[in-house]
Order: sequence, then C-alpha cells, then structure tokens
Amino acid sequence: MKKGYVLIFTLVLLTTVSLFTVALLTNLSVYAKRTAFESNKNLVHLQAQNLLQLSIAFIKPNFNGVGGVTLNWTNARLSGNVTWWDTFKKTLLSQSDGDFWRNFFQRVDENRYFNLHSISKFNETINLHGLSGTTIVVPITGTYQVGSNPYSVLLVSRAVRGKIEAYALAVLAVDFLNKYAYFTEKEIRPSGQKIYFITRDVIDGPMRSNDVIHIWGNPIFRSTVEVKDVETVSGSPTFHFGWRRLNQEDIQAYNMTMIKNAYSNDLEALVKPVNDFLNSAVETGIKLNLKGKTIRVGSNDRTAQKLIVEFKSAQGQGSDHFIKVWVQYTQGNNTGTDALFTLKPNPSGTGTRMVIHGESARRWLDLTSGPDDKEVNFSGILMSDLTVAVQNNSNSDKPMYVDGRYTIYSKENVEIYDHIVYEDFRHLFPHNTIDSIIVNDNLINQMKNATRTDFLNIVADKYILVKEKQSNLKITASLYSFDESFMVERYNEGSPVGQLTIFGSLMQYYRGPVGTFSGGTIRTGYYKNYIYDYKILEGMSAIGTPAKRGEVVLLTVRGVF
Repeated sequence: MKKGYVLIFTLVLLTTVSLFTVALLTNLSVYAKRTAFESNKNLVHLQAQNLLQLSIAFIKPNFNGVGGVTLNWTNARLSGNVTWWDTFKKTLLSQSDGDFWRNFFQRVDENRYFNLHSISKFNETINLHGLSGTTIVVPITGTYQVGSNPYSVLLVSRAVRGKIEAYALAVLAVDFLNKYAYFTEKEIRPSGQKIYFITRDVIDGPMRSNDVIHIWGNPIFRSTVEVKDVETVSGSPTFHFGWRRLNQEDIQAYNMTMIKNAYSNDLEALVKPVNDFLNSAVETGIKLNLKGKTIRVGSNDRTAQKLIVEFKSAQGQGSDHFIKVWVQYTQGNNTGTDALFTLKPNPSGTGTRMVIHGESARRWLDLTSGPDDKEVNFSGILMSDLTVAVQNNSNSDKPMYVDGRYTIYSKENVEIYDHIVYEDFRHLFPHNTIDSIIVNDNLINQMKNATRTDFLNIVADKYILVKEKQSNLKITASLYSFDESFMVERYNEGSPVGQLTIFGSLMQYYRGPVGTFSGGTIRTGYYKNYIYDYKILEGMSAIGTPAKRGEVVLLTVRGVF
C-alpha cells in the first residue's frame, strides 16, 4: 500500500472514531439525563404516595361512624384557591381510565375542601420524615351526608421535585359494617345448635365471621371470606378467593356489642321527637318513643305495643307514599291500630311532606298545635323503642317498594311480613308475579347493574324476624341484628317455601335458621340466596348506616403523573 493511502486511511479512521465517540458520548449523556429524569420521576411519585399514606393516618380520627367525616371545611371553589387543582384534574382525565373519573367527579363537591396543612402536627410530622408537598380533602356528596359531613371523601396529595410533579389519590369511606355481605359474631345458637352452610347456599359478596363456620354440603362463597376457622363436616365448599383466618386482635376490633353501643349513642344525635322534627330547620330523623305510652279515647285506654311501617304499595294497589306509620295498641282484651302519619312527596316533585292522621295521632305524638300537613326536612331515619313491623298494612301480602333512602331502627325487634323491593327494581319484580320469580344469575346481573338511588337499612337491637313466609321472599336491604339473629319464625314447620333472597348485606350476632334440610334437600322454610350490593363499595348509603368509629374503608388508591 502506498504511503499516501495510509495517511488517508488513517485520517478517515480517526474521523470515524471521533464521530463514533461523539455520538457515544451524546447518547450516554441523553441516557444519563433520561435515567436521572426517570429516577426523579419515581422519587417524586414515591414521595406523593408516602405523603398520601401519612395523610390517611392523620384523617382517620375524623371518621366518626354514623356522624360522617367531621372536618372544618373551607367553603371556596377549589380551582380558584388550590393552584394545582386544575392541572391535577386535567392530567387524571387524560389517562386511560379518564372516563371513569369524569363520571366520578360529578359526585365530588369542588366548592368545599380541607387543607391538611392547617393542622400543625401534620406539618411537623411530614418535616420529621423529610417529606414535602400538599394534601387536600374533598367531600364526595353524590352519596349521603349528615348535615355538611360526608360519608366518603377524596384525598389528593401532590409532590414536586424540580419541574416534575406527581399526585396520589385515595377514595375513603366511613367504615360501614355493610362492607361485608355477611357478618356474624357467633355461628352457634345460644342453645348450642350449630347452623350450617349447605348445598345451594350462595354467599355472593365479602363475608366475615368472628367464629368458626360450619359446612355440610357444597355451598359457594364467591368473594373474600374472613373467619376464625372452617369446619367441614361433609361435602366440598367452594371458596372462589380462598379464606383468611382471623386472629384475636382482628376479632376484638370488630366486636359487635362494642359497635352496637356506639351506634345507639351516635344515632340519638341524628333524630328528634315529632314535635321538634316538625319545627326543625335542618335535615333530621324521627324518634318515636312510645313504649308504655297510653292514651285515652272516649272511655277506653289504648296502650302502644308495636309500630307498623309501610313503604309504597304496588301501583293501583294503594296511594303512592314514601312511608306510612301506624301504632298497634291493646285496648282491654282487643287489639287495634291507629294511623300516625304519612311521609309523601311534595306536589312540586321535590321534598317531603308529613301528614298527621287525626286527633288520636296527635295524642300519641304529643302534638298540641300545628297544621296536619307540613313540609319537613326528613333525613330518612326512623327510630323507635317499640318492635317495628315492616308490613304492607294497606294491602295484605302485597310487596312494598322502597322509594328513597332510609334507616329503620328498633331498640327491640323488627318483623318482616312482605316482600321489600327497591322502587328501582319494580320492573324486575312486578307485584302480581313476584312470588313465583326465582332470582337467577341473569336477574342478579340486572340488579347489580341497574341505575339506582334507593337504599334501606333495617336495624334491630334484638331479632329481625320473618313473620310471614311469602313464597320466594325478596328483601333488598342491609340487615343488622346486634344482639340476636335474623331468622324465619316457624322455620321448621310446614312445606318448603322456596328461595330467600337478600340483596344487600346481613349482620347478626349469631346465625339464625331460615329452614331445615336433609342431605341437600330443603324440608321446611327457605334455601339462601344472599347477594351483595356492590354499590355499597361505591359509596351508596343512607344516613344512619351502622359504622365503626375512627376507621376507614379504602375504596381506591391511585398514582397520577
């Protein structure tokens, strides 16, 4: 090779190496910058998550059970007072699940918020842990709230590092007991009798028992199961998600007696006697303490024995109303009823009116003056110290349709005589065919996916009793029996009456029987079809829903960056 060629080759080689080195260094520089950016992004995202976790710990004591989330809310527009709010929303709504959050924000009150940094101890704690950023709490008011206190909130934490910002959000709700489809303290009756889950029993929702559950057959558990233990005498149960064993600390944290005592005290603050209720400028519930009360009508004494509560009848079967209430009394050796009041829609279509039914009603309710028909601020709570019969008193054995959101609470027993179905499900369960309808998977899916506004809690300190065995009984409600159980009266008599459907949740101190069986065959009473109302976990509720103080349910957690 000639010398000139060597020189040219060397120059070309040096130039190529130089270009390669520059490109390599440039790429390394870009890689280093990208790595640093990703590292910073991860760090700021982690900081937002840590700040969110600390924020949840600080806000938990403000979750006051049935009293809602009690904070000193700032009444001001978020977008005008929190500089980063609009950026956060825009970033969240631009992501793959943006449509979900767009619908979610329709239930968020963006005209009120609470800044956690107004708590000095919170600021001291985040500084101690080397954190920085901001956390705000926003009420979710598409669900029910007590006065200005919501039952669920949105927490948003923001962290910044240089030009990088990240957010973390959580949706929290009061720790309602109906987060479980089925919850018991004991699985053995006071007599020592074990109650079994058997073939054809289906628990379609989260389940908890602070005791050992007993299996005889092939029941199906379609969601999470938390129990002290499982005893399988015979058969092969199906646990779709396995089961978790509770320890003693878990059991004590959700002791039913402790929860009941707190609930009864909390609810007293949310109700008023009828006279005060009629004159209340704020939304409140009704307190009917009639135990031992006697009124004189003519020459006869009438003594209160029981309260009767009737929801709407089927169309064409009676006048449309929200709730009608009677008192059942004894008069000598006879029994009778006096109508007390009706709660019905305003003619304008919004709000509620109370109609008092005559002079006897006024005596029972201690009303000495005032109109018989008045617009009222009814929260949906009806509380009584008498046994409450939930019954279609106007149209015997016909179904009732619950239009609105209510909590019916008795310090004694609650008796169920007829089908109780949400108005939103009326088309699925017509009054003239409801007895013959079996709730199958197709119907269950329609119920779960229906657009709904109705909700019902039935709460008793003692028993919830099915008094009349309607064929294929339907109850759409969350049921709570604090000291005793939910059971069917005369469950061991007569012929089988089909399927018992509870759409909602069931909490009881110990399991009550609803039927008898031999092998996999029902001999008397009902077989169970318990379906969880998953809209509870979306925040649907009613004022007065039993809840645990100082605890939260984490419904959603998500990072946004």
